[in-house]
Amino acid sequence: MYDQYPVHDVPQNNLIQRFFAQRWSAIALEIVMTIVITIAAGAAFDFFEPLDGAEKTSADVAHSASGTVEIEELTTRDPLQFIKQTGAARIRERRFAAGEAIFAWAIALAPEDVESYAWRGYANMQAGDYVEAQAYYGKVLALKPADFAGHSALCWAFGETEQYDQAKAHCQLALQNAGNRTNYAIALENWCWLRVETDAYDEAAKTCRFSLEYAPEYEEARALANYNLGRVLVAQGRTQEALPHFAEALRIGSSYLKMYLEIGRIYDTLGNHSAAQASYVKYRELSGLRGASVGQADG
Repeated sequence: MYDQYPVHDVPQNNLIQRFFAQRWSAIALEIVMTIVITIAAGAAFDFFEPLDGAEKTSADVAHSASGTVEIEELTTRDPLQFIKQTGAARIRERRFAAGEAIFAWAIALAPEDVESYAWRGYANMQAGDYVEAQAYYGKVLALKPADFAGHSALCWAFGETEQYDQAKAHCQLALQNAGNRTNYAIALENWCWLRVETDAYDEAAKTCRFSLEYAPEYEEARALANYNLGRVLVAQGRTQEALPHFAEALRIGSSYLKMYLEIGRIYDTLGNHSAAQASYVKYRELSGLRGASVGQADG
């Protein structure tokens, strides 16, 4: 439920990477990946010159020279790293299909690379494909069993598919392997969310408040802890007490789309339709459904 991109130590010396580290093959791979990436992103024709025979302007010449320097610089990189950087950029732009396609390529090149599985799973999570995310984060843990992000993500992914026993086990392992304050705050917030999902409201409220106090500097966890604490209060019939928590969650913001949808629905039930509409607009914006009605977006 948090906006934390995968970070791992990446092995750099397997046979495939040594092969693709050769200068000529790096150039060939760059050409192939440009085609793959641009097709996946829906912009393949941007790389072709105009076909009308028009003369190049000085700006065109400058751009061409800049491109030559850029290609020369790219040939000195590790191609696998270039692929992963490109895929990560697509995911940060919320172009999840493109990011998934690029990391499928990275995984094919380096099947033991933990980071590629983590990024692929993260793209699935953000796109709402929790079953596929479970598979990719399972690969992360097969390669790195104590990985905090893997356990934290699977706590969320199994919770979303209502496989609560698996979710609880991964939440607890995330708490055990947190390693720092920020991770611990994330793990606490995920545990709070899971306890709301399973109607354990008293424990959820206690955990959410602890998360807020423990690492208040981490905004994503703070937004979601406020959101989930608000959900607890609504479930307990204390809706007016919940509203300041929802307002704070919306003020901070989150990458978790359901937060905006559920807060909007609560505002609607209270008759505050302007606040509800603002929350729905944010939901549609993040989900890429700007032109859809709320009913369409939720369908």
